[in-house]
Amino acid sequence: MDTISPSEAARRLGTSLPRVRRAIERLGLDVERRHGSRVLLSESQLEQLRSELGVVPSIDGLSRVETQVLAALARAPRGLATVRAVARRASVSPTAAAGALRSLAERGLVRREREWVAAGRARELELVRADVTAPEWAALAPRLAAVRLPFRRERRRPSRLPARLRHLFWNADPSRLDLRRHGGYIAERLLSSHDLDGLAWGARALTARDWEKAARNRGLSAAERALARNLARRARG
Repeated sequence: MDTISPSEAARRLGTSLPRVRRAIERLGLDVERRHGSRVLLSESQLEQLRSELGVVPSIDGLSRVETQVLAALARAPRGLATVRAVARRASVSPTAAAGALRSLAERGLVRREREWVAAGRARELELVRADVTAPEWAALAPRLAAVRLPFRRERRRPSRLPARLRHLFWNADPSRLDLRRHGGYIAERLLSSHDLDGLAWGARALTARDWEKAARNRGLSAAERALARNLARRARG
């Protein structure tokens, strides 16, 4: 079985050797040790490190944090409303995200726009988006697509709908919907609404059983049922 050193793992992941060593300790990886202090990692252990640390290839002119923030915004075409939301998506601290947003905006890679959104009730928000019209974007896009952001661990599964999605459930009382009891119904509504923000939230919050129940609903289109099956497989891991 092929093994690699922590320094090679750091090179492949686009990070530093100290971060790899700290992750090995944090994850409690049972690494192979040779000649005293020499450490070797298996392919499965490298994959665990990929999930923990992400894969952030070096992009000329961008720091690691800027790369993570811009990659997160590139995957949120509708924009993100707060620095904390950006930080959460990019798996960086709010302070680091704020600094990266400032520098990216100065380069014309990020723009802020005010927009009315339905978030329980209509309200105006300032959304942050990647500026895909920037002259540099064509060269950056394929590099950003190769970024694999660190896995975000949810503290716990939510039990209620977030306020920003309640408008999708106009014929029900959203305050009475409970994810444990109504997960299948919520999945069906998210699928039929084609709301990207709602589907992204549902992919994190709903279970495989919820999506499987939705996939059996003949009221959904074939494409919507296929998406439900894909989301069920993703939820099973």
